[in-house]
Amino acid sequence: MNKHPKNQILLSISIILFGVLFGVQPLFASDVDSLENEIERKQGRVKEIDSLIESYQGKIAERRNEAQNLENQIVLLDNRVTEKELAVERTQIEIESLTLEIELMGQEIDSQETRIDRQKALIKDLLRRINEQDEVTTFDVLLTQDSLSDFFREYEEIKGLESDLGNALGEVKHHKTILEDRRLTKEQKQTTIEDERRTLRKEMLALEAEQNFKESLIAQTKENEEEFQRILYELRQQQQSASNIIANLEQELQDRLRSVDDALARGDAMLNWPMDPSRGITAIFHDPGYPFRHLFEHPGIDLRASVGTTVKSAGGGYVAWNKTGRMYGNYTMVVHTGGLATVYAHLSKFLSPADTFVDRGDPIALSGGAAGAPGSGLSTGPHLHFEVRKDGIPVDPEHYLPQVPGSYYDYYEDYRRWKIRL
Repeated sequence: MNKHPKNQILLSISIILFGVLFGVQPLFASDVDSLENEIERKQGRVKEIDSLIESYQGKIAERRNEAQNLENQIVLLDNRVTEKELAVERTQIEIESLTLEIELMGQEIDSQETRIDRQKALIKDLLRRINEQDEVTTFDVLLTQDSLSDFFREYEEIKGLESDLGNALGEVKHHKTILEDRRLTKEQKQTTIEDERRTLRKEMLALEAEQNFKESLIAQTKENEEEFQRILYELRQQQQSASNIIANLEQELQDRLRSVDDALARGDAMLNWPMDPSRGITAIFHDPGYPFRHLFEHPGIDLRASVGTTVKSAGGGYVAWNKTGRMYGNYTMVVHTGGLATVYAHLSKFLSPADTFVDRGDPIALSGGAAGAPGSGLSTGPHLHFEVRKDGIPVDPEHYLPQVPGSYYDYYEDYRRWKIRL
């Protein structure tokens, strides 16, 4: 008969507990180090890009204050294109870094799950062994010990073992908490990466718009300074002619329209959106990102629109003109009562002849003049430029339009937030 069954069981239990508390296999250190080093490298590149973007923003601000000539305008656009390219690269790196962080989180989750499973199995085996030993009576133990002191020493060791077992169970609970935290962090990073992907798509559109604008300007001017100055002159003339035509037609239109659109005649009407704004509002009134802001403010709002989108009259009135200009490309103006007029630019086709009456909501044109296409003017891509003028002066169209959900401004707001965070 073995004289020390308890000692043997204590030895095996101690070995098991050591394995539970200290023998957990960690993540492969080389894998972890590799991931962490790559994440650190990418985050370092993001900081470098932020510094470069700040530098280009300074160059852009300097160029805006210099002479209004073609060379400066091209350099300004080059800087804006580079700024957008850096923004795209930055977001791409952010996505790559988040992907690596998610991979690291996945490995940590796998490690914690393995740790917990192993601890559970060892504790289960430990409890089984203790239960088997508990079947040995105290009298049997006394008979197997050489002295009472040996008996009491083993008794105290068993009590200590119960405490260690409690600690092991506490470790399992602790690692479960860590596991849940890692899972939550992983979910949050997955949400963040989806947000970054949406931001990337919008930044790529912004980059494309800047490139299109530069190409359109070069095509219009044929890289000739005199041609550029003629364009600037035409732009200012277009701004002034809108004011003049409204003043000349105002009295006549007051009489012709008074009975047609009572709300506008009172001067307190809300206009309708000229097209569904849910696709996105990409530029606002006096937009700080407007390419020609150093020459004059952006006088309206821009709505995303594919080529051939129907443009509707925002209110009842008379079509004052359908024209083609260097800046606006094909554009039409509808004059309403109350000193109001609306302008619709970058059109691919006119639908209502000049000097014809249109009701609120009537189709007047097709929008979406693509950059470089006939009728697009200096366009960054398919969209509708929409203005509201009061007594010939551009005013914020949103003061006259029904309020829309904030999500319609996501494209614009995401870009503005990106600019602000630098």
